[in-house]
Amino acid sequence: MTELLDIELTQLIELVEEIDYEGSDYLFKQRAGALAFNDLVEAFARDGICKDKSLIALVLVRLRDLQVRDYAMGITSNENIETLWEMWRWLLQITPAGYVAPAASLFSAVSYEKGELALASKSLDKSLTDDPRYPLALLLRRVYAAGWPPESFMAMRKDLHPKVCAALFNE
Repeated sequence: MTELLDIELTQLIELVEEIDYEGSDYLFKQRAGALAFNDLVEAFARDGICKDKSLIALVLVRLRDLQVRDYAMGITSNENIETLWEMWRWLLQITPAGYVAPAASLFSAVSYEKGELALASKSLDKSLTDDPRYPLALLLRRVYAAGWPPESFMAMRKDLHPKVCAALFNE
């Protein structure tokens, strides 16, 4: 059953057009990615799963974009951290190779913030296995090694997320 889901999800991923940063519609695609992420979170919060495989495919492809990934990171709050942690854990179970690094890095950051340091490190290993040069995973590895307190992620989001939102939604 999981293999069928993987094959179908992989096929749907192949249908999602990559962002062409030279083109005039890159911002539209970034916005669509951020809004799709919101839809995924909403579906997961409501149902504990997302059955819309096209939505999942779009999110996985768009998470490869820096702005969309940072938008997804900035959504975490004290109110939704448990839901997002569960969502990332679930999503990683169905994410095909080549798309794991962003989701695993985001799961790692949420795990670290929750104080689950061993799981955060293991998630970074998964991210770096998928893409050994994935910038966020490499950055998080340095942050964890430096012993940053988990609370620092909340402060970083409060500073970064409004800037990401402005770049995506305020022309």
